[in-house]
Order: sequence, then C-alpha cells, then structure tokens
Amino acid sequence: MQTNEFQESSIRQSLEGTKYKAKLDELNETVKPVLDRTVNTLIGFTDHSLNHSLGVENAYDILLDGKYDTLNDQEKYFLIAATLLHDIGMVGLKTDLKMQDYEGFRRKAHNYISKDRIIEQAIYLGLDHDEAVIIAQIAEAHRKVDLDTLDEEKPFGMGKTVLRVRLLGAMLRFADELHVTKGRTNTLVMNILELDEESMKHHKRHERVSGVGRIPSQPGTIIISASAEDWEMESLMLEMVDEIKNKYEQVKEILEKNGISVADVKLQLHVEEIVQKEICLELAEEPQSLMELMDKLNHRKPQVISKMLEALKIHEILRLDDSTNKYNLVEDETTCKKVFNYLKTSDQVYKFIQSAYLKQNIGHIFDEIAYRIYGHRIENGDREDRLLLTRNSPIVLDHLLNKQDMDPHFAQLNRSVVLDLLILNGYMQDVSKFPSLSKDEEIILAMQNIQNSLHTGLNPFLKLVQHLDPDIQEQSKKRLEESFEKKN
Repeated sequence: MQTNEFQESSIRQSLEGTKYKAKLDELNETVKPVLDRTVNTLIGFTDHSLNHSLGVENAYDILLDGKYDTLNDQEKYFLIAATLLHDIGMVGLKTDLKMQDYEGFRRKAHNYISKDRIIEQAIYLGLDHDEAVIIAQIAEAHRKVDLDTLDEEKPFGMGKTVLRVRLLGAMLRFADELHVTKGRTNTLVMNILELDEESMKHHKRHERVSGVGRIPSQPGTIIISASAEDWEMESLMLEMVDEIKNKYEQVKEILEKNGISVADVKLQLHVEEIVQKEICLELAEEPQSLMELMDKLNHRKPQVISKMLEALKIHEILRLDDSTNKYNLVEDETTCKKVFNYLKTSDQVYKFIQSAYLKQNIGHIFDEIAYRIYGHRIENGDREDRLLLTRNSPIVLDHLLNKQDMDPHFAQLNRSVVLDLLILNGYMQDVSKFPSLSKDEEIILAMQNIQNSLHTGLNPFLKLVQHLDPDIQEQSKKRLEESFEKKN
C-alpha cells in the first residue's frame, strides 16, 4: 500500500498564501530532474531522490507535533529548501568511476559537495546568493558538521526577522535519520539490482519499516514501527534505532532549547514470525510445557508466545500431550518440512539439523522419500551413511523435503544413483562454507562409501547417455542394418 510519506507536509501547508510556499513548490520541480540522478553512480544506495527529501520534510511534522508557530515563516522556508537540496551532492560524475572507492567518497563527502553545488548553482535554483549561502549551511549540517559552527541566531534582512540556523541544521539532521520507511526502496529494486550484502542490509530494513511517528498513548516518544521475520532482521532494526538515537543525542539539547520536545525514540517491533521459529527450535530439542517455554523465551512477550503456540497447534505443527501437559512437534514429513523451511534461510537451521527431533525422525522420513521418489530402499550401513550426511547438510535436507520431482523417463534405471549424487553434492557444498561439518571421522567414511556406490552405479547412466547421442545411435543403426544384410 502507498504510504503517506510523500504527501505535502503540514509544515509546508502552514506557509499557504505566502511567497515562500510558491517558491518551494517551484523548487520541487526545478530540483527533481537532478535528484532523480542521485544514484546514477551509486547503484546500490537507497533512494535519495526528491521523494526522500519530501519524506524528510514530512518528518518535521513529527518533530513539531502540530506546533508550526515554533518556527517563523522565513525559518520554515530555509529549512524546507535545505531539505529539498541536502542530497544534491549525491549526484555522481563520470570521473567518480575512476576513483578506487568512489562510493565511499561520495557517501562521506556528499554533504560538503551539496553545500558547494547549492552556492554554485544558486541562479539556476532560483536563489539569490545570500539565500543560497544560508540554505547551503543548513544542508551541509545534515551530517558530520559540528552544529556549534552554525549561528545560533542571526538577523535576516531589515527588521525583526531572526534565523536560528543551528536549530534548522539540527532539525534536518534528525529528520533525515528518521526517514527510514519503506518508500526508500522496494522488492523489485532489490531483485533487479542484485545488491551486495552491505547495500542489501539498508534496503531490507527500510522495506520492513511500516511507519514513524508519535502515538496518543506516548505523545513524547517517536515510535518506529517495523516487523522482523528473522534474527538478522531483528538485529538490523535494533542497529537502525541505535543510529537514530545517536543522531537524536547530537541534537537533543538544541531542540529542547527551542521548544521541540522528544522524550525518547523507541522501536515497536513485530516479531511473531521469529517467536514461531524460536518455539519450534525449543520443541525440536525436547517437549516443553507453556511455563517452560515462557521461561526459555523470557525476552519475548508472553502474549505473543501464547498466540504463536495456538497458531502452530491449529496448523498441526505441534500437539499438546494431555498426560504431561507438554507441547511437542508432530513427528512426520510434513511437519519436518515446515519447520525446516521456517529456518532454512537463517544460521539457526544448523541448530535444527543437530536437534533431537531431526535425529529421531529423519530415518523414517528418509526411508519414505527414498522409496516414494527414488524407488529404492536402503538398508543397514548404507542407510546410516546416507542419514549421517543428510543430518549434517541443510542443502541435502532442502532437496529431500522440497525438491522431489523425478523425471519419469528414468524407467527401470537405478534411481538410487540420483539420490546419492544429491546427498554427496549437497553435503560438499555445505562443507565448503562450513568446514566444521566434516570434523567427524565417520562422515569421511560415509562419503567414501557413497563414492564407491556411485562408481558402480553410474555405469548404466553412462551407457544411457551414449545411447542418446545421435551419432552413436546412427552408428548402431548402421551396424544393425549391416548385420541384417549379411544374414540374408
């Protein structure tokens, strides 16, 4: 759903009927084509276009909390103009690409470049020189600059007009940090750009933030409302809020001195998916009562734990044993698959593959899949070797549980060869990333056993491949025809 972060801000609407409102609206149109190029050489960066500037502008409505007379009209004008232009220094040049770390340079220096460009391009931005200098100072201050270098108060023009430039710089710095909502990225952008890990971190956390603002029950607090589906995202959200709080501490004294009150910044994080996974992980080790789960997961809200227990029960992933009053995971292929899929994109999957639940149930699940999909029953030591590798490889488990298609044209050929290739290949991929998975000597012996089986079992496949070669088929046909002619 489209968010409201790019709508016209109330602080701008408070200038309705003044010359400043018209100038700002015109500046929007002037700067938009330039800001659309802010990621022209910074492909992995989150949005820094006019939309971002408008999002920052809307954050002033959160800071002022309806008290728009905190600023005079001239201060509102200079603040919004600086906001529209604060990232103009992000627009890269072709010469940047020759630099070894041009992305790092542009990120670190863009506020200084913004200042220079605003002054240099003042006439094309519709600004006179004096305006441009003040706007440039405020824009430059959105990061790094010591705010004490800005004038606390300065007269502007003739008369009583006073500009609190330091306050305006502080407001821009904090508001810029508050614009963390999902309007700064989207899934399509992430998919197409094939982002590196660091860039993906910034995009993902923006995508999970649903809103920023004050709520009636906590009017003094700015709430960041977000969701996290795994522990990595939870960590990213906590890191993001720490960054926002750090910026707030830099400006807190200045804001309070000028009547802008923010008691705290808090994260309202929805973690139901994580709690569901944590419950499954706990029950994979042993059956547990409600109180035991509450104790183990005491960092989570009891209401969320109870809710997710009920959901897992309704979906028949767990059952409550009335005789012991303890929850346990259902011991079948469907449940194993669901729990594995909850965890397979996180490092916690390694905890699951070592769990008592998987050790107790992988045997009969493996037997069923091996017979149903691969038409083969594996007995005794051969079975134990394959189970050992399967229990130590998320990739093998993923193939067994989720990728069960088998080409029907295999006919009577031994499909166990395909199963063995799957197990050996998947395990070796996991070991290449996590060598510790191969520390057990029994695993090495199991690999050797499967390798020997493959050496024998692959012969029919090689003959089949040769038969499918058109040239070999033609040669066979000719030999058959020649043999037939000789007999006649």
